Amino acid sequence: MEQRREFHIEKSVSVGHIMTTLVIFFTMVMYFTDQDKRISYNEQQIDFIKSQRSEDIKRIEKSLDEIKAMIKAMPR
Repeated sequence: MEQRREFHIEKSVSVGHIMTTLVIFFTMVMYFTDQDKRISYNEQQIDFIKSQRSEDIKRIEKSLDEIKAMIKAMPR
């Protein structure tokens, strides 16, 4: 009894494989959607920090100008 052993590929696709592929695809879509939300949030935070920093610089410059004026006004 001689049996031939040949490479065999099954051409059917199981429901489990389709479901697993769909779950992986859905998970990837959700991950990238969440990543876009985090990127947008970080962009908003960066813009807020930039504007806050600009306001801080203006306030510091104003304080420095006042100090300079007080030093110039001091009698020698």
